[in-house]
Amino acid sequence: MALREERHRAVVIGSGFGGAVTALRLTQAGVNVVMLERGRRWVPGQAGVFPNPLKNPLDRRLSWRGTVPLPGSKNSPGLLEFFDGKGMDVVAPACVGGGSVPYHGMSLRPRGDHFTRVMPGALDYEAFAQTWYPRAEAMLRVGRMPDDVLASDRYRSSRQFAEYVRKAGLPEAAPVPMTVDWDVVRRELRGEQRPLISRGDVLIGTNGAGKHSLDTNYLPAAEATGRLDLRPLHDVTSVRRDDAGRWIVDVDVLDGAARLVERLRITTDALFLGAGTMNTTKLLLKARDTGALPDLPDDLGRYWGTNGDLLVTAVLRDRTGTWQGGPANVATLDWDNPDGPVTLLFAALPFPAETHAMQLVGMVIPDGHGSMTYDSARDRLRIVWPKEADAGAMTIARARMWRLTRAAGAVTVFDATRSAPSTFHQLGGAVIGKVCDPHGRVLGQRGLYVTDGALIPGSTACANPSLTIAALAERNAATVVADDVGSVF
Repeated sequence: MALREERHRAVVIGSGFGGAVTALRLTQAGVNVVMLERGRRWVPGQAGVFPNPLKNPLDRRLSWRGTVPLPGSKNSPGLLEFFDGKGMDVVAPACVGGGSVPYHGMSLRPRGDHFTRVMPGALDYEAFAQTWYPRAEAMLRVGRMPDDVLASDRYRSSRQFAEYVRKAGLPEAAPVPMTVDWDVVRRELRGEQRPLISRGDVLIGTNGAGKHSLDTNYLPAAEATGRLDLRPLHDVTSVRRDDAGRWIVDVDVLDGAARLVERLRITTDALFLGAGTMNTTKLLLKARDTGALPDLPDDLGRYWGTNGDLLVTAVLRDRTGTWQGGPANVATLDWDNPDGPVTLLFAALPFPAETHAMQLVGMVIPDGHGSMTYDSARDRLRIVWPKEADAGAMTIARARMWRLTRAAGAVTVFDATRSAPSTFHQLGGAVIGKVCDPHGRVLGQRGLYVTDGALIPGSTACANPSLTIAALAERNAATVVADDVGSVF
């Protein structure tokens, strides 16, 4: 197959939180940007667009090229990629908008003392609180569930959760900040449009309007500048530097059935890696271990973590309702407990029948870190998560979770994290202070940047990572625009 070549000033790999923020700020600064996204572009705000595993668990559109073992999925540019690891499996998004498409939209800020505990010392929490979090929140249109929505019949299960929290003696549960359009939820509750987001139909993408994913804010804003060339189904296979110090990006261009239709090589002055924690780290590890970039730092692949995820489903004596109001929306922030901070939240289940089930999510600060290395024989990551990396923190979290489920009168409790450890919130691998400087520049690699969760060493301190990744990208992009645009590229 013939190789086509192109030359560009700046390339962003990945369209998740880090990549989308970076692309907007670069284009606003007058830089033409090519964005390469391996996944497809789903159409937001239309009912029935996304796969629904409750209706069809074998829908091959769930799987990125067969990594989720479903019939026919090797030929599908599906929504999720599965990584099989030792001690921990990982699920990562593959689509325009990255993790903002399948996530619930919870946008918690960590508290300052916890932020300082886990984040690199170069990051000043006060600057995040005063500037970077508000900037990201404004773009993502973050807001809390209004009282009238919480008081509606659909959200009875959320109020039940708050009552169980009170009985357990935990800090009062309250709505958390969300990237949800609550006016859409109100229209659904009034029967003016088909109920989708209000009934928790967000397990795999949002099957309807109502959630502010990146393809409704940062990305269209960047495209509106006329300087962003966003290319879905462009799967980056390798990166390297040429003798002139420019960056070479090799790309497989795919069709809608994930078949290779073209090979593309792009030369660029500046390369921004926002492919998500796993794939950003994989590209760098592959470049180092194959000799394409042998001078990358030794700590590449280290300081990786799961954000302390805990997933539990409790079956109660009480009725919990059908089509529980969603997305995940109410939480108790038990952050002052002397044993250690824990966030416990309620995640609605979109079941059409009464199940007596309540899904609960916990987040803790892990005790340590895991690692990733590159398996050249299979062109994939080797993931290692030691038991001791979260054993202590999980013991604390489970004690708090059992206290809550006992207060709820649980008949059965299923701990998915214990039986099949996995995470959607992977962080680290190319962290600040070890692989990158405080603004995401890869050490010793002029014009090479990391923009996503790979910069963060394993935890965002009992909060979902998305908002912190976006705020960090805002901070880093401001410095790159001020200092590097026009000089480095």
